[in-house]
Amino acid sequence: MNTKEENTGVAVANQFTQADIPNMLETVVAKIKLLKAGVEDKPQTTGELDGFGSINKIDTVEQLIKAHSSVVNRQKCYDESANEILPENIKKPTFKLNGFSSKQWVSDIKKRIVEVGYKQELEKLNKVKTKLEANLSAEAKLAKDLKDIANILVD
Repeated sequence: MNTKEENTGVAVANQFTQADIPNMLETVVAKIKLLKAGVEDKPQTTGELDGFGSINKIDTVEQLIKAHSSVVNRQKCYDESANEILPENIKKPTFKLNGFSSKQWVSDIKKRIVEVGYKQELEKLNKVKTKLEANLSAEAKLAKDLKDIANILVD
């Protein structure tokens, strides 16, 4: 059958049954985890970046790219200047911006870009996840809980 719904990827209301819910939930959770990879890691900086304020309040990908560019290019200019003016016997001090390395800033900016860039998709997936969880059978809920417990014990 080659229906319009199949071509567009839109699910038909009666296409799935309760038996499909556990697999659908697993797929949605995996997609959320993939999109949020690294986001929940502890921040490496205070988030306050000269010229940009709190990176956690920046809500456009464009502005986060500018913040990234600023950090990376400040590091590059610092290194070029140090190489140009420092005699061989003087060790170059480590570049820091507001007390943190460029690597730390880049890590935090990348996490924020994921949050901002995938915001709508994550909201949609979380709504689907909530609905799927609410419709799990008692047996499926127990199986999911036991699997979650096993994962906690393994970690």
